[in-house]
Amino acid sequence: MNVTSTPKQLGIYWLLGILACGLAIAGKLVAVWSIDTYVYSLPIVGGVLASLEIVEIASPILLALLGLILGSLTYYLSPNMGMGLRFLLLGLTFPLILIIGYPIRHNLWVQQVGSQANLSFDQARQATDAFLQQKTSKSGSVGFYWYTATQSKPPVRLENVETLSEDNSLQNQLTELGKRQTGLWGLAFSLYNWLFNHAGWGLRAAYALLSGFLGLFYFYKGQRWATVKRQRQR
Repeated sequence: MNVTSTPKQLGIYWLLGILACGLAIAGKLVAVWSIDTYVYSLPIVGGVLASLEIVEIASPILLALLGLILGSLTYYLSPNMGMGLRFLLLGLTFPLILIIGYPIRHNLWVQQVGSQANLSFDQARQATDAFLQQKTSKSGSVGFYWYTATQSKPPVRLENVETLSEDNSLQNQLTELGKRQTGLWGLAFSLYNWLFNHAGWGLRAAYALLSGFLGLFYFYKGQRWATVKRQRQR
């Protein structure tokens, strides 16, 4: 094997690498659409699974597979090529796989709101944007991302979307009750509120860390295989 990669070898690497990244992203899109449509819509169970963001389990699985494939494809790269270029495709695809599901879920939610109230997509988007703006100071997919960090399933009925006050919600009642408590009860309610507001972010961080670890781990395993195979062919 030559020390430097030939144009043909580089072409194979980039072609197969980009194809693998595209398939990983497509896999995440299919998983998000399927689970949001058929699983999260289930009574009770769907809400529990949505709060656990169960669809994000697809991220570490897909990134592990992608890391293994991209690592194996380094067989076509020169051993002298820097690690920055070797990690380029994995590094670019990693954040896409983590966040690409939220725009899809946001669009599905807008469609559900429009279907419930017999509105066009643009009208439903305006109603949902107003809701998200009030709740998170952000609209669109970004607002949906922030909102679902604490509320796994946004309302789909227009009256619930347009009724921005949630004074009667269980969470708000518990929050108000906690403010009136002192001592250990006050501490317990404060801890509950903190966990309620940050558990979603912690869960997302855990999925991200697991995805990154598995992606890198299997990238190195694939690269080790490529190195051994290259040495055997010398």
